[in-house]
Amino acid sequence: MKQRLSFETIAWPLFSLLLLFASMTVHASDIASSVAGQSDNRSANGGYFELGATVYSVNKIDIRQTEHEAVTPSLLISGVYQYEGLFVETVHQSQDGINLGYNFWNSKNWSLDLLLANLKIILVRSEEIDITSLDETERNNYLMSEESLYVGAGFRATRYWDNDYVFQYRITTDYYDSQGLQSSARLGKSWQVKNWNFHALASVEYSSAKFNRRLFGISRQEATKLYPQYQPGSAINYGVEFGVAYPISQSIVFRALYRFNHISNEISNSPFIEANYVSFFNASVSYVF
Repeated sequence: MKQRLSFETIAWPLFSLLLLFASMTVHASDIASSVAGQSDNRSANGGYFELGATVYSVNKIDIRQTEHEAVTPSLLISGVYQYEGLFVETVHQSQDGINLGYNFWNSKNWSLDLLLANLKIILVRSEEIDITSLDETERNNYLMSEESLYVGAGFRATRYWDNDYVFQYRITTDYYDSQGLQSSARLGKSWQVKNWNFHALASVEYSSAKFNRRLFGISRQEATKLYPQYQPGSAINYGVEFGVAYPISQSIVFRALYRFNHISNEISNSPFIEANYVSFFNASVSYVF
């Protein structure tokens, strides 16, 4: 939830413009690409690369987002590669970060993955600083946090049916800095109207109390008048997403996406949080190699 949106603009694997929303071959993939019909057969070695430009708009959620802008242009660089079941995914506008893993089992409708490294950027505070040595102003500055890397490992299961529905459950826990557990369940549908390819996605996301306290909590030792003590519990967030893709040519594609996520009170009640929702819009044009 708290990864910076600039991080989200780094990626999204493409299969082919001409196969957008065609019948999906069963294999594991980030649901952001699966529901858009952009998945490739995981049994085939190889990869894809995409380069383009994107612009996105999002409401300010966290007071620590000091460089927030209402509208932000960005370079889009993305791709996917797999070899003998091992894969790397950097899926543009995915809510699940960058994935490195192994696809170990497939059936007609199911696919199972081990996620060896799920990478995200989150906001956390340094544990190397002696808080007791800081005065009020210094603690206020300390609480503004810095970007840190979440590296999770876990499991992902994907179910396909009727060629245009996909369900995915995933669970990861951080082993880089013991920052807690996250899981999600998402259901998506795709459909085509002439050359316009649409998708809809609904999601439920869970984050553990440990994860939320690292990101949004304030301990008694850290608390100030500006940022009082707060210790959230576990949280469940809900979201919906609508997207469209249009092939301008055989190598150039236009996409637009709108996403709305409702934030649990356990998170929105944090002194750091300014809103109880995330409203996100993105449009991009990219070249597929």
